[in-house]
This record gives sequence, C-alpha cells and structure tokens, in this order.
Amino acid sequence: MNLRKTALAVIVLPLLFILVSQQPVFASKVPPYTTLTKTPAIPNGLADWYITPVNIVLAATDLDSGVGSINYKIDSGSWITVTKSDTLNLAPNPSFEIASSGSSINTLYWEAGLQDGLATYGRNTLNYVFDSTSIKINSAGAGWHSINHAVSYSAANPLSNMLAEVWLKTESVLGNAYFKIFAVSKDINDNFVYTELGQSPTVNGTTAWAKISEPFVVSVADAIGVYIEVGLEGAGIVYMDGATINNSLKSADTTFTVSTDGNHIISYYSVDRSGNIEPVQTASFKIDQTPPTNWRNSNAYRGVFGPSDHHLYVTTMVDDTTSGISTLTDKFQYHTDRNPEFGSFADLMSCASAWQPNTWAPLISPPFLPGVVTATLLSPKTDFCDSNWKICKTVRFYAEDLAGNSSTKDLCINGPWIKLRGGGLVGSRLGIDMLSESSDNNTDSVIEAGNSEVNFFTSTKGWVVKNNTGIKDYTYLELLESTRTPIEIFNTLPTTDGVYIKNGDFTISATSLPNGYGTSTFKQVVFINGNLRFDKEITLAPSSAVLFIVSGDVEIRKTVSEINCAIHTDGTFYTAYDTDEGDQTGTLKLRGVFVANKFIFQRTLQGTDNVEDPSEDFTYEPRYGNLLREYIGINAVRWLLTE
Repeated sequence: MNLRKTALAVIVLPLLFILVSQQPVFASKVPPYTTLTKTPAIPNGLADWYITPVNIVLAATDLDSGVGSINYKIDSGSWITVTKSDTLNLAPNPSFEIASSGSSINTLYWEAGLQDGLATYGRNTLNYVFDSTSIKINSAGAGWHSINHAVSYSAANPLSNMLAEVWLKTESVLGNAYFKIFAVSKDINDNFVYTELGQSPTVNGTTAWAKISEPFVVSVADAIGVYIEVGLEGAGIVYMDGATINNSLKSADTTFTVSTDGNHIISYYSVDRSGNIEPVQTASFKIDQTPPTNWRNSNAYRGVFGPSDHHLYVTTMVDDTTSGISTLTDKFQYHTDRNPEFGSFADLMSCASAWQPNTWAPLISPPFLPGVVTATLLSPKTDFCDSNWKICKTVRFYAEDLAGNSSTKDLCINGPWIKLRGGGLVGSRLGIDMLSESSDNNTDSVIEAGNSEVNFFTSTKGWVVKNNTGIKDYTYLELLESTRTPIEIFNTLPTTDGVYIKNGDFTISATSLPNGYGTSTFKQVVFINGNLRFDKEITLAPSSAVLFIVSGDVEIRKTVSEINCAIHTDGTFYTAYDTDEGDQTGTLKLRGVFVANKFIFQRTLQGTDNVEDPSEDFTYEPRYGNLLREYIGINAVRWLLTE
C-alpha cells in the first residue's frame, strides 16, 4: 500500500504542475492597501480627546506579490520600516476583476456553491475594496450560500503553516458570514478529496468592510493544495473582496503605541514585493492624559464692604497645556474649624445656615474661553466663621480640562509656609506640594523635584527642575565609615576641633551645651547614634562649624527660635515636636545646611502673621562645606551642599 501511494504521488505531481501552470500569471501592478485600527476605537475622553495611550495596528494586504514592508512615522519623526516575508498571495483572481462568461458568477476560477433559488450571486461594482469589483451574495432564505475556488485550488504542502484572509461587508445578515478552509488531496483512485481544516471568525448584522483572518495548518498528510469557501448562513447580503492565501501564520501587520500628550498624525504606507508603493495615508487623533496642574498665585482677600474680617474671596491660578481648561466645570468646597469635612454652608455668607457635607459650590471666576492654557479661579465671598487663622480654613478648588481630566487643590487660608534663602539648592526626592502659598517667592535658588509636582512653591530666579534623577543618598553608616575614628562624648558637646560620637540619644540643653560654645572657634563633626533633640538654641561664632550626623530623628522644641549648624539625619526632622493643637509658635530660623529623609513642618504663626512671615525660615550658609572638608571628604561635602 505504501509503495502504491508513492507511485501515485509521482503521477499526481506532474498533473498538479500542469493545472497550476495553466492559470494566468499576472504581473503585480496594484500597490498594497493598508488599514489603521486604533484601540480604543473611539476617543474615551471628552471633545474627541483620548485620555489613555492609543494602540495602533497597521494591517496591509497585497493581492499579488505580497506585502514587502509596512512604513510609518509618528508626527514629524523618522520613518520606521517593518519588513515582511512569506506574503505571496496563492489565491487565484483575488479581487474578482477577471470576468469569465462560463462561470456561474461571471468570474474566473471562482464558482457558486448551493444553487437553490434562494440566493443570487454576481460581480458588484458599487461596493469594493480593491480595484473595482467585488462579489455579492444576496440570500433570501436559510442554508449556506457561498463561492469557492476548489477547481483552481492553491498549491500547498502537508503540514504547512498558512494564513487565509478575506474582506467582508454585510447588510442585514441574520445568520453569520465567514469563510471555510479546505485541504485538497487525492485517493488511490485519483479522485479529489476535500477536508475541512477550519473556519474564520464570523460577522453578522450590518458591518463596514473588515479584513477577516484565520491562520491554519495543512493537517492532511497527503494534501496537495488548499482553497477557501466564502459565504453566509441564512438571509442577508454579503460582499467579499481581496481573498488571500499565503505561507505564514501572521497577517502582514505591525503594532505600536502612542502615549504622549498632544495632537498626533500617523503617516503610513506599504510596499509590495514587486516594488509597487502605496500612496501615503494619514490618521490624526489627540491625547491628553494630564489633569490641570501648576496651581499657583493663590490669595485670599476681604471685600471692601464687610461684613467681617472672616468673609473672604479666595483665588488661585491653574494650567492645562494640552487640551486646555474647560468652562462651567470649575467649583469649590471648603471646611472651617467647625466642620472638619469638606462641603459648604447652604448660605455661603452665613455659618448659621445648614452645613452641607461633600457639597460643591460654583465659582465666580473671570470669564475665559474653553481651552485656555491658564485660568484664574475665584470663589464667591464666603464666611469662614471666625478669625482663628492658626487653624487652617481650607478651600478645595476643582478644575477640569476639555478632555475630561480633573484635579483638585487644597489651599490653607493664611496657613504656614517656609522660606529658603542664601542661594542653596532646594531638593526633594518626591514632589513639592505646599498647602499654602507665601506672599513672595519661597526661595532664591534652584528648585529640584523628583517628580513633576511643584505646587505653591516658587523661586525668584524661576529655576525649577522636575523629574530629576537625584544624587546618591549617603547614610549615617556610610558617612561614619568615610571619616576617621571618632572620639566618644558623654554629657556635653566639645568646644575643640575633631570628630566625635554619641552612642544613644542626645539632647542639646542648658546642661549639655557648655558655656562659651557659641563664642568658641572650632571645626567638628558629631555623630549621634540615636535621636537628636534641641531644647535650646544653638549659635556659633562666624569662623566655627559643626555638622551633626544623626541615625535617628531630629526634634526641635516649639520654643526654640534659632538653630545655627549643619544637620544630616537618616530619620525625620520635626520643627516643633511638642506642639499641641492651638499652641502659639514663632518663626524658627535655621541657618546652615539641612538634610533629612523627611521634614515635618509643625509651626503655625498666630492670627494672620503667616500672610507675610514664614513659619520656618531657612538660610543656606556655604561655610560648613568649606570648613569641614578635611573631616568629611569632598564627595560628602558636595552632596550636602546640593541636597
């Protein structure tokens, strides 16, 4: 039996060659056709904006020599070329352009299937994708109505990986439209045998032109070819065009994602393996994933006509550089010391009215056009109930951009803020987001933030670096290892040059700070292997310098008004560790260099003092880096100065 099959194969292959060679071979003159598909398919924001990245699929079809490359560029970027192979189309007369008077559907190589009087078959010149013709099947009844090219099947080898694709368009299809895939073989009597290999995905109802694809394996061991049968089940109309079969498991496509904000244009075209170039096509869309930001220039002011000093207008500014700020969406809510949660009184001018938790009130912002980059938001005159400004009365502003992204910003009226002078770098591993804003700029130097958030914090020079990579953070142990062996201290600070260590917590107080410490001349580094507490001010002579390197936390008593030294701590820096709600505190002046894992600013000035005066007032003094260079090393000094 095996010998007979082998002998038969020798006879069949020449016959197959004759059959295939009798089919006309057409030189490829028609360029590929490329489609662009977006995911999400339609904008998922407002006003035709996307608010998420957009995934792009470029799918190319060529009906003759196959797709050689897909080319695209994003906006004004460089062209990107994605090469393709194994895309030669093996399906005959794939766009049904070649007519044949002897065919039941008047097209060469393709024949109609079931002829039961319930369906009409024919070439159609009104709906097509390629050239000028498609096939239309109009079915009025049940059953499978289709066309196929079984008599002129495509040559294929057993176990080949292949792909079949057909473009379909449907009108009122009650069942399903799809295509079937068949393998062609012969039995021992030289009779053709047709074995179904699979089916494509289906479409129904009314759909626009879409490419339907199905990868398959020629799983018939003695297969000599394959063909496809395209049709519909039940009543309806289906159009079909662009039939392809090639030796690949993948469509000729490429995928990429556009994730940056802005208006985008995708330009694309394909080239077939005969060198025909498709005209460049374009598709445009716009992305805005960033909510309004850069809150700044906040203020609260009293009206000219009372009725009291706690009836205020509150204002701020906000930006949106992509889609712009929308109108009639901005609003505000607030809380006072009477109502800790956000909301509004029923009558904004009276705290005697009913409190409405989680309720937003409209703003009276100056008019602006939709899509402006910068908008000023203004609240109506509002009663904040009393003039106890040491407790934050917080206004929450809401802004929305045209794409539908929104953000809120809380503003503490007359709340505390910090000042940094002396030209030292202000750096944060994260962002900088102040609750209240100073009447002037916060610093006179560079602002560095580890992310893009810098709110209510400004520099006189306008220097802001966002998303900075930062520099190496040195720990207590690393600094300890980098210096010479320290001398241990016990009860009081030394007044001589050197490197010292205190194992355990240490408190700077009247008993631990020796007489004359502030007037003595020395250069010293003091390691505190524990927490460092300041219960007393510390000041130094102009030519002296001390650096405290702390493994734990740094705590400053609320009554301390001035600290003059350099501090590096692995822990948290508290500016008023013993403060209670309602306590009176004054401005804390810190002169030197200060580095901490986290700063907790706890001071709040009384009355409306925070309008003009900072709660924590830092002044950078570069002398510490110069005077202590011989003790701590060049790298450490550079890091301390920039942090």
